[in-house]
Amino acid sequence: MQALQDYQELIAEVDRRCQRIVSRHRDQIACTKGCAGNCCRIHLSVYPVEAVSMALALQKLAPEMRCRIQHKARHTNSFGPCPLLENGACRMYDARAVICRTHGLPVLSEYRGHRTVGFCIKNFKHPAPIPEEDIIDLARLNRSLAEVNRKFLSEVDLPLPPGKRITIGEALVMDVMTYQPQTEKIKGSGYAQKQWIAAVISVLSF
Repeated sequence: MQALQDYQELIAEVDRRCQRIVSRHRDQIACTKGCAGNCCRIHLSVYPVEAVSMALALQKLAPEMRCRIQHKARHTNSFGPCPLLENGACRMYDARAVICRTHGLPVLSEYRGHRTVGFCIKNFKHPAPIPEEDIIDLARLNRSLAEVNRKFLSEVDLPLPPGKRITIGEALVMDVMTYQPQTEKIKGSGYAQKQWIAAVISVLSF
């Protein structure tokens, strides 16, 4: 499925960019597993393409772990910590959303014409200019992600508006079997759905 492959490519690109920033500023970045100011203490929302990718990645976990995560997801709320957070670590770190991958690093954002660079208060404590190439342009990244999501919505039977977002908790209890390519949709046939899910899982590289 092309849109999910495009999403994986976008994730790989984001990871390369983030790893490059960390390697260049390792002494200025305090982000680590179990951080007391963990960004994951906020329950975030994601695009449908991210939600379905996470739901599919969840299916690859051991049944016991999968049930444990889904139980927690069903009993979480939009104000609490991410349901994947446990003992200061993410239970699906390799399958985390794009926003989770950039948290804490220098990010350029714009609001009402004002451009600002933000990062975790624990990072970059020594006053020194951050090179432009080491700052993530949030608007540009969001445009790329929105385009991949738009393509995804056009490929699957998912009647949602382009700007619709889904909480991570909702993604983890999502019935991925309801999402199938429109071109392969066979009314009343579960076989086509199973074929599609198998094909989708095969392109996930978590």
